[in-house]
Amino acid sequence: MRFHCRLLLLVCVAALALPERVWAQTKPAGAEKSPLCTRDNALEMIRQQVDLTRTYNSSIKRITVLIRAADLLWPQQQNKARLVFTEAFELAIDDEKKSDHSKSPRALFSRLQVPDQRYVVIRAVAKRDPAFARELTAKILKSGDDEASPRRDEAEDTITAERLLDSATKLISTDVNAAFDLARASLKYPATASLTRFLYRVAEVNQSAADEFYLQALEAYHDKPFREFLYLQAYPFAWHETLNTPAFAFYQPPANFATNKSVQRRYVEVVLRRAQQALETPADETDKFRSANIELLPGTAHLVEGLMRLEPEVREALPDLAEPLTQAREKLVVSLPVETQKLLLQPGRDVSNETEPTFAERVEAAEKLPDVNLREEQIAAAVFRVASEKESVADVIQVIDKISYSELRNLLTEWFYFQRAAAAIKNKQFEEAERLAGKVERHEQRAFLLNELAKGLLTKSDAQTHAREVLDEAITEAKKAGNTIFAARALLTASNLYTKPDLSRAIALLADAINCINRLEAPDFVSDDQSSQIELPRKGKPGEYKGEYLFRYYMPGLTPETTFRELAKLDFDTAIAQSNALTDKFQRALASLSLADACLEQTQQPVKPNPAKKARPTAN
Repeated sequence: MRFHCRLLLLVCVAALALPERVWAQTKPAGAEKSPLCTRDNALEMIRQQVDLTRTYNSSIKRITVLIRAADLLWPQQQNKARLVFTEAFELAIDDEKKSDHSKSPRALFSRLQVPDQRYVVIRAVAKRDPAFARELTAKILKSGDDEASPRRDEAEDTITAERLLDSATKLISTDVNAAFDLARASLKYPATASLTRFLYRVAEVNQSAADEFYLQALEAYHDKPFREFLYLQAYPFAWHETLNTPAFAFYQPPANFATNKSVQRRYVEVVLRRAQQALETPADETDKFRSANIELLPGTAHLVEGLMRLEPEVREALPDLAEPLTQAREKLVVSLPVETQKLLLQPGRDVSNETEPTFAERVEAAEKLPDVNLREEQIAAAVFRVASEKESVADVIQVIDKISYSELRNLLTEWFYFQRAAAAIKNKQFEEAERLAGKVERHEQRAFLLNELAKGLLTKSDAQTHAREVLDEAITEAKKAGNTIFAARALLTASNLYTKPDLSRAIALLADAINCINRLEAPDFVSDDQSSQIELPRKGKPGEYKGEYLFRYYMPGLTPETTFRELAKLDFDTAIAQSNALTDKFQRALASLSLADACLEQTQQPVKPNPAKKARPTAN
């Protein structure tokens, strides 16, 4: 504590000696390193933050700081780092024991939203010591085996599967063996969309390993209910989505993904066997779920949807299985109730004799539906599929304007403009991006787009003045948004972008961002996925629950931790002074650790000789 007070005193004296506006003026990039930035001081800052975690009320925040501190300590003091990692893991075990394991929908949803901290620690450890990470993984899996019982809860098991696969996916880049350990453990639990996401991620680096693991998964789930089994249909055919599953699943196959005919054949053979079993045995009355149909349908009806989509793929890749597949689909259809048959065979659903419908074909099929709510749902679904640049903006907006549900029409229009503007920025179509961003009315969304646009313009030597104009507009929009995480992110990002053209302006913006953060209750830049979501109820018959439309805006931006680290490279003293203005203990801790990180990086770099100083002549 004595060191902390001394450090603060040095910074505060320097700050108070200057007028309010002048103290923010900083040394230019490449200036002499601060005397406060030493290895010993950086390690002391880290130690202090580890000690201060014991005053935290939130175990998750405490674990987050411990992980970050241990990671910074590892190259410097490995034994101490291991102790801090172990402390974090033990806290995570206690956190899981105390979590709400009730079966209420709210409790289950909450647990899915918050990552299992045990796996968070393991992923961090794996980057430094894969063998140590495997030890911790084995401890979790052994604990799970010890607690297993003949009567298991499906919702609880689904949460376990999601957490195992999420962690496995994130471990691929650091320890693929540990990733497969977790993924294999997940096969004891219900299949989810996360299984396909894991497979695609593995395929990016080793498709033969992904194909092999897929066959293991197929063996594990070949006789499971259709609400699980149908999650296995996407991978063999490189599908981007499955809409006949309990949760709509969207995937991103690797650009170099090559379908494997032997894997496809194995899946189709299993599907044909399942179809025959469905015809011969009574339907499982518990295997009913909603999918893109919205209606609650039996699993066999969802299997039919899968067969309809498979037929053109099988005719091309596995022609010898095409006729058996068509026959199975036809027999299953007639075995279903008449109303279900009508639903499955309505225009736009039977794709057995055609390729994937185009946007125009989907809209045309939707317009033939007599029910206005279902019609507009299908139009919205068609728009969601063309968020990038496949269809012209004017054509899509013209289709959206046909929707009579005003709230849906307005939200869909703005969401579409946002997505197209983001795509234009990515493709360096800056003029088009600026035009589209101007049509987005929500302040947070527009601030994000303008920041991204300015980022692109700053890379062009002939657009520097306009880039700053766009950046200033982004700042204005962020301030109009009020005190939100996304407004703070926008200000932090703008501050970072200003460090090169105007460092004083950058520091002033950082102060604005800190003021915004200080007005937030428990600000958290770590646990969210940097996405803003807007939900809109679907329309249906009075008293009928139809679910919600979900409009997701992915708006990544900088965190205080990242912003302070970058500023510290330019002016360490000012960065310390600004970080102490953060009133939230957790954010201040992360900022302090980022400063220690920047300082350790600087102290490890060799000092460059000053060419201005000439060597003194030596005596002979």
